[in-house]
Amino acid sequence: MNRQWDLRLVPSALTVWLCAVIFLTAGVIPAVWTGLACVGATGTTLVLLESRHGRHTAPVPGHSRRRRRAEIAGALAVTSLCAAAAVLTAWNATQPARSTLTEHPPGATIRVSATVTGEPTAYSSRSFAHHGETGEGTVVSLQTQRIGRHTERTEITVFATHPQWGELADGEALTATLTLTDTATPARLTARASSAPVVGQSAGETERTPGLLAGARTDLARLSLSHGAAAAGLVPGMTVGDTSQISASLSEDLRTTGLTHLTAVSGSNCALVMTLTGYAALSMGAGRRVCLVVGLAALGSFVLLVGPDPSVLRASVMGALGALSMLNGRNGVSLNALSAALIGLVLVSPGLAIDFGFILSVLATAGIVVSGRAVARVLALKLPVPVALCIAIPFVAQLWCGPVLLLLNPALPTYSLPANMAATLLVPVATVAGLITVCVLILPKVLMPALLLIPGLDAEPVTGAWERAAQLPLTVAAVPARGVAWIATSFAGLPGALAPWPPGVWGIVLLTAISGSAGAALHWVDARCQRPTDTHGSVLATPAPVPVADPVWRQLAAQRRRRRRALAILAAVTTLVLLIHGLIWWLRPAPDWDSVVCDVGQGDAVLHRTGQHSAVLVDAGPDPRALSTCLHQAEIQHLDAVILSHDHADHTAGLDALTGDIPVDRVWYSSATGDLPESAQNFADRAHIPRPGDTLDLGSTTVTVLGPEPPSAARTPGPSAPSSEDENNASLALRITVRAEHGTTTWLSAGDLEEDGANRLIRGQPDAGALTTDILKVSHHGARNGGTTLIRAADPALAVISVGEDNTYGHPHPVITQALQDGGAAVARTDQNGSLWIRKDGSRISVSTR
Repeated sequence: MNRQWDLRLVPSALTVWLCAVIFLTAGVIPAVWTGLACVGATGTTLVLLESRHGRHTAPVPGHSRRRRRAEIAGALAVTSLCAAAAVLTAWNATQPARSTLTEHPPGATIRVSATVTGEPTAYSSRSFAHHGETGEGTVVSLQTQRIGRHTERTEITVFATHPQWGELADGEALTATLTLTDTATPARLTARASSAPVVGQSAGETERTPGLLAGARTDLARLSLSHGAAAAGLVPGMTVGDTSQISASLSEDLRTTGLTHLTAVSGSNCALVMTLTGYAALSMGAGRRVCLVVGLAALGSFVLLVGPDPSVLRASVMGALGALSMLNGRNGVSLNALSAALIGLVLVSPGLAIDFGFILSVLATAGIVVSGRAVARVLALKLPVPVALCIAIPFVAQLWCGPVLLLLNPALPTYSLPANMAATLLVPVATVAGLITVCVLILPKVLMPALLLIPGLDAEPVTGAWERAAQLPLTVAAVPARGVAWIATSFAGLPGALAPWPPGVWGIVLLTAISGSAGAALHWVDARCQRPTDTHGSVLATPAPVPVADPVWRQLAAQRRRRRRALAILAAVTTLVLLIHGLIWWLRPAPDWDSVVCDVGQGDAVLHRTGQHSAVLVDAGPDPRALSTCLHQAEIQHLDAVILSHDHADHTAGLDALTGDIPVDRVWYSSATGDLPESAQNFADRAHIPRPGDTLDLGSTTVTVLGPEPPSAARTPGPSAPSSEDENNASLALRITVRAEHGTTTWLSAGDLEEDGANRLIRGQPDAGALTTDILKVSHHGARNGGTTLIRAADPALAVISVGEDNTYGHPHPVITQALQDGGAAVARTDQNGSLWIRKDGSRISVSTR
């Protein structure tokens, strides 16, 4: 049976939308004429439908005809009111911008006092080429309080090239010099900024501290870094719309495969939040009204979490429609509900009418409402229903949104449909697990005032315990996130990932015609399949089965209920046991250790204990977050020394983790030029280049420098930077002795020393056994150019290799691992085992993983 659509609010919604668009792009007079045209078209359509209906129905009494005329008049009145409301609200919304442009025409330079609204985002010339923007920079939205000498409150979008704009925070007050762009309009007031803003607090304003929800967003982004680059970018993106950590290459792959929408807060995110919380309340015995209230409360909290900007409000309304329909037991969103949401959103914020995110959201939702079921039924003729649904939803969204997407990207993503299908089952898992992580991170902040009333309880271990608990759902979220990244990268790497398309208006018209024809054909096929068909068959002479007696049926029903209850209890107990086991596993303390080889990815960072909460750090790795995590797990509160073997980022860039958090007494470093590494400039007052023979006695640990000699002024390279080989061979070679309660351990650590440098080191030692050691930190992450001579000279019982998982360098090289095996050394690697917790227990060296 064909579905009859309720179209009563569709004319009013289209009228509001068109009037707002025309007003914002062409002005008030064209908008008024557009409103009159919409009213006329609505009236003509209704009259034609009424006359057609009258010809096909029997005569009715006069009062029924008068009632239909009254309904037509009422519909025209509603459409007229909507047109007037759209024009008036658009006029009121653009009044401040019109006043600004009247006094300061495009191209004028202005001085503004404003407040940042929302987080700054990066832009490139590709994104704004059609508007004359070039280069790269930061987009910042401002709410002005003063322009020049006059108080003017309006919104302005700034395209800034100075890097300091990217460091601004939401709600921060500033003054800046801006130049209005030639494309500035009342609908979108835009400006350029080439100088840095002057950041300052408003009068009477106290120092801003991150709020509860903002802190949870920050913590989610920080903890995600320990799960790899893909998860660090996609988990916050799919959960709360935070795309700040997505790499440029992954962002390009997502765009090429049509998966960018996964990292934006969409209606599906909002519907998922509301539906899950509503059904959770329903499963606990709450009534339907309570479920709706709980779902709406959860949705409101989610909107506050991700930030209540217009795009999020649009997504929340669209998602709420779907969730309300599901919680009310209906099949889906009606066109009337969608039209009502469109009218409300555009009248509240007219600027949404020309916002691409809003347009795509409305078109995708309308496409799913109108065509989703029809396409799914057609596909289900040949495919299983779940597969048909997985194909139908992204296909319909692509069909309806294709012409608009062509305005944003002049090429078509060839593999958008299979990529979206492949990601369909992964995204909800990542989103739900990410939201659970956020809830776990928020709980200690809410409960902290009560927990601190317990005598002897400190805030730091409580927070650390909750963060370790949050790692459990975060680990679950990271798995599908990496799957989505793999899907994007794989499809983007296929030939012809972006299909060229005719540019300009004719290309859009062509794609619209193709999309419309394809949609019409699918609806026609669905209508043909829905027609009743003749039934053929034969009548059987055998009697019908005897119905089951009522007592028997009741007994069978009771047995089914008991089985279901037993299965539910078993599933709940199993889940509880797994959850408790997982929490115990994540909350377990760090192993006893004398030294820790931190898992910092493709880099080096090793801790050697000097006291209960103090250590020597040899190298800092490439990632401040990973180093901070290792220091936190090892409960390090003070560093007696930081030793940087040489000036390469995979050994020094992690130093940012130490700024202001952990006291550092001294810094030893080496470099091919003799210059202090850039990342260590904050420690310049306590930095020193050691010479061979220099020794540090720090508690239970002694560090002795074996080489090389510091570079002299005559050997310092000229204006050209030293080669990678020269920098590697400038690595400090250290003999480290760690004295612990259960024994003494010696280490040999030589940074990224290559074979030539190792040979010079060996020749410079007084005797052949000077380099013999218990533990060897293998040079250059096990690269082949590290050679095997140092391995033979050290003759270690244990070799540790600090190396990144699935690195592109092929580290460690088979030649190195074979040499270690031939020498009888046990091998431990961070890419296989994570951080290595090493301690001496009598004559045995114990290596633990956390």
